[in-house]
Amino acid sequence: MRGLPRWVLVPALLGALFVVVPVAAMVARVELAPGPDGTGGFWALVTSPAALDALGLSLRTALVATLCCVLLGTPMALVLARTTFPGQRVARALVLLPLVLPPVVGGIALLHTFGRRGLIGQHLEVLGIEIAFTTTAVVIAQTFVALPFLVLSLEGALRTQDTRLEDVAATLGARPTTVLRRVTLPRVMPGLLSGAVLAFARALGEFGATITFAGALQGVTQTLPLEIYLQRSADPDAAVALSFVLVVVAVLITAAVHGPRVLGGPDARTARPRRGTRDARASGTLPDGGGLVREDASPRSSDARSTAAAADPTSRTGGAPAALAVRAAVPDRGLDVDLALAPGEVVAVLGANGAGKSTLVQVVAGLLPPGDVHGARVAVGDDDVTRVAPRHRRLAWLSQRPLLFENLSVEDNVAFGLRARGVPRTRARREARAALGHVGAADLAPRRATDLSGGQAQRVAIARALVTDPRVLLLDEPLASLDVGVAQHVRSVLHHAQRERPRTTLLVTHDLLDVLLLADRVVVLEEGRVVEDGPVDQVLTRPRSRFAARLAGVNLLAGSVVHVAVPEPVTVGSLGTGSGGPGVDGAGAALVPADAVDEEAAAREATLVVDGTEVPVRGTAGEPLAAGDGAVAVFEPRTVAVHRATPEGSPRNAYRVVVTSVEPHGPLLRVWGRVAGEDPGAPAADDPAAVGHDAPHLAADLTPRAVAELRLTPGERVWFVVKAAEVRIHPH
Repeated sequence: MRGLPRWVLVPALLGALFVVVPVAAMVARVELAPGPDGTGGFWALVTSPAALDALGLSLRTALVATLCCVLLGTPMALVLARTTFPGQRVARALVLLPLVLPPVVGGIALLHTFGRRGLIGQHLEVLGIEIAFTTTAVVIAQTFVALPFLVLSLEGALRTQDTRLEDVAATLGARPTTVLRRVTLPRVMPGLLSGAVLAFARALGEFGATITFAGALQGVTQTLPLEIYLQRSADPDAAVALSFVLVVVAVLITAAVHGPRVLGGPDARTARPRRGTRDARASGTLPDGGGLVREDASPRSSDARSTAAAADPTSRTGGAPAALAVRAAVPDRGLDVDLALAPGEVVAVLGANGAGKSTLVQVVAGLLPPGDVHGARVAVGDDDVTRVAPRHRRLAWLSQRPLLFENLSVEDNVAFGLRARGVPRTRARREARAALGHVGAADLAPRRATDLSGGQAQRVAIARALVTDPRVLLLDEPLASLDVGVAQHVRSVLHHAQRERPRTTLLVTHDLLDVLLLADRVVVLEEGRVVEDGPVDQVLTRPRSRFAARLAGVNLLAGSVVHVAVPEPVTVGSLGTGSGGPGVDGAGAALVPADAVDEEAAAREATLVVDGTEVPVRGTAGEPLAAGDGAVAVFEPRTVAVHRATPEGSPRNAYRVVVTSVEPHGPLLRVWGRVAGEDPGAPAADDPAAVGHDAPHLAADLTPRAVAELRLTPGERVWFVVKAAEVRIHPH
């Protein structure tokens, strides 16, 4: 009752009584024992010839109708749940129409369709086929009213399932029929069985459509509901006894559909304990968060790898890594990217949430509907795969979740791609075990996918992706959902696999460690466009985008150059020739060309104004710049000093900021603030309008003691100061 008002109990109880009391009243009228004359009694009534004929006919026709519902309703549910087409809502409403249509109206509709003068029946009569008022008519009537129950139940189950499992199966090379048979249907089997049971129950109790379309001929069309209706006036006791039989059937069907939950027990799916979910480090088994990747998991692993290399050309490439060229344009998602990867190159794709990283991966994998992608082109090596189905692209895709097939064992999960590509079962399993050994998971082979921890499951997913020897590997934040220790081990697995056999890889990540340990090159996306592209060391040491700067742990301010100070000519005397030497007083000093001195001496002082603001930033530029050029100013948080009072003297860069957050950063604390202007009459710090969204966002690294002494909490106004010599300005 927590959270509910007590008065809700009253209508709830009335509703329960409204359902239970009539059924209880009918059951109370059942005469179990025979009468004084030895006639009657429950058993005699339900075993009479008419009752047995009706019950047998009802069971037979209901079973056939249920089979028809499964054969017709399953494709209908798949189409409604997995496709989009004009008029889909109208189609769904028509399919579900029998749910709200009075059964007698359905019977009349069937009669005008299959009757002797019906739309279809008149043509069947020419062939000597009659349907109305036959047992076939009973099956058709029952199927008509029961079909929506199966469609509704199965469609709901399909819509709640993660379609990415089907996408993974497609990228592993499975045909649509294989995906449906081995992935989709096994996962929605509870919904299918539930719908089939409900359809059987509805068919068993059908009355109106049956009596209208099929009549009531004993042994031919007179089902149990019709028998009850006819006995209602002739023998009320028999009608009550037969009604009790249907009540018992209904209770059994409800129990079959809902399982232990009917009796208040736990759901079987959540009550079953899961093995392997405890921390593997505590259990002493193969660690998720550490340990070395084993080269050989078993004596047969080397043989298995030899077999893998000798696989037939239709299932393996076995050659050098392939180049990847992508031209991705998805207007609905704001993506417009042109990207090329060299053979064997690992490119990390960075960007804020919604920048288009995952969409780019989906374009490469061919997982987006063709109508959503305009002007796209994907080439793998010399092959243009733009219009090629995912199963033929020879790519492998790993996402944040392992996306293992829950109905398969670990070994069968890894062998799935090989089997889909036609590798014989025995060899596929042998290669799967070898692949598991490569990622340190050989002992997981016989276990179910649902019995694995997060790190174990992700290692199995890596083995499944690599065992097919893909030409391109797509990694969409595969470590994002793992804890630090587990992520480190999985990262080492990926690093080892790339070192052992280089693969062209597109890596989507937010983790600096992924970039440092796995990537050769970095591409930064912002609002669906490439804003930075370069080698890892260049992007992290000289970032040109805010996201890369934050990832690298530096401050970055982008803007336009407004002033460049031309360096004065350097003389020999100014370089320090010694006391009394030439040029002490400037006379006879020799000019030295700017390119003859080191880079530090030749650096120009430049000033830029941050885009969208009037905030100036002064620093040094080691590359040629001119007024009006786009540029970025970069400086490390450790170079930023924080003051409560207005800084004395004439510091080159001093900014009044509002503290937005204080975060741990190793042994230090990182203080974040947005520039709020220097006007003492500016809005109060707690005013939401005090700090604009476009104001520069800066970070300063301080010791915990300094943070405490300065009383730095969100909303406080302080000064951030950085020397111009610490600021590097680069062309943008």
